[in-house]
Amino acid sequence: MLETLSQVQKIIDMCEDNTEIVICNKDGIIEYCTCKYYTHLPSILVGSHILDAYPSLNEQTSTIMRTLKTGKSIINEKQILINKENQQITLISTSLPVYEKGELIGVVDCSRSLKTLNSTASSTKNNQLFQLDDIITQNPQMLLLKEQIQRIKDYTSTVLIYGETGTGKELVAQSIHSSSKRRGKPFVSQNCAAIPLNLFESIFFGTEKGSYTGAETQKGLFEFADGGTLFLDEINSMEQSMQVKLLKVLEDKKVRRIGGHKDISVDVRILCATNERLEELLASKRLREDLYYRISIVKIQIPPLRERTDDISILTDYFIKQYNKQMGRQIKGLSEMVKSIFNNWSWPGNVRELKNVIENAFNQSSGEEILLKDVQELIKLIEYKSPITFDPSDSILQKSIHLPNMMEAYEKNLIQYAIKNTDSLTEAACKLSITPQSLNYKISKYKLR
Repeated sequence: MLETLSQVQKIIDMCEDNTEIVICNKDGIIEYCTCKYYTHLPSILVGSHILDAYPSLNEQTSTIMRTLKTGKSIINEKQILINKENQQITLISTSLPVYEKGELIGVVDCSRSLKTLNSTASSTKNNQLFQLDDIITQNPQMLLLKEQIQRIKDYTSTVLIYGETGTGKELVAQSIHSSSKRRGKPFVSQNCAAIPLNLFESIFFGTEKGSYTGAETQKGLFEFADGGTLFLDEINSMEQSMQVKLLKVLEDKKVRRIGGHKDISVDVRILCATNERLEELLASKRLREDLYYRISIVKIQIPPLRERTDDISILTDYFIKQYNKQMGRQIKGLSEMVKSIFNNWSWPGNVRELKNVIENAFNQSSGEEILLKDVQELIKLIEYKSPITFDPSDSILQKSIHLPNMMEAYEKNLIQYAIKNTDSLTEAACKLSITPQSLNYKISKYKLR
């Protein structure tokens, strides 16, 4: 069973956030499903046979059924199905077999809808985009970044945004567009890492009917974004061959659909982003120098959250207000000890991680304040990774300390803080989210009285 779970988890970890997943057992029965493109209630498909859930597919056209039959993987194959609203959905599907002790016991299918790849422009409205005011900050570096956006917003120069995962690269890209003269035109966002290699050209440049088997006349990303902005995230994942073709479009400002016989002029501002250091990309030659210089006329670097800790409190307050409104709650803030943890954690997932931790805490909290018990997942992560930093004057900062001793020292530190800042042991225990009996035991254990 552990072997199975490990296989499934590895497959899911490789998927993009907007990848839909179906897990079937060896009999073709759906045991897990996230297919929102097919129905608003994916859970109703669980327990159904794959061909009953998707009646427009059969044993030959279903990648899941063929994988169950052959035991072999099927990578990036086009599938067409009809959803509950009788709409045709085109998928790019990868079906991978799952084995337990050498026996095929199921299939994990990962699919992305071509509609999500190709029709972003037609569905994106300006009032759904982030605005400059949505960059919540009091940090000097970030305030300068906002000023930079104001200066370059109306120009046509390409922009390269660099920042670690979760720092808010798309937030910055959308803010540039929604502040600019192009704000009434489409904003098209595409993660380059999410496009199968064999579909790159058709997605970027479009197709003409009959150019290959099953091809229909279809606009590409550049045409969808005409007059507006095209944001290419993870540009560093783009294949070299596509980098050459992208460079040509940027120089000529024209595209030609696959199977087409004429060039189509496009007016598009290009914004690109990467989560890898620029010097490393160039040194490894994964990003062509000529393309790099073409897309980096303006460079914007977003500092990680650990380098702007003065934003942690203001972002925390912002997300708490946001989730209070969404969930109908009235949480006032963090306990002092949770604040201490937030301010000392290195936040490897940056603002996205902070937001997710707060949302999770809302689902755990039963009071008006987020307590230690409500952020247990974060505490476990800290215990596991242990890159937490402390104030240099903190007595538990010892570079060579053994991890169990370090965690005991941190626990002792929290208990001392709680006792010092409350009027009674009962109140201190409440702050620590433990019973008074447990607190007495720990006070005795650490010889605090």
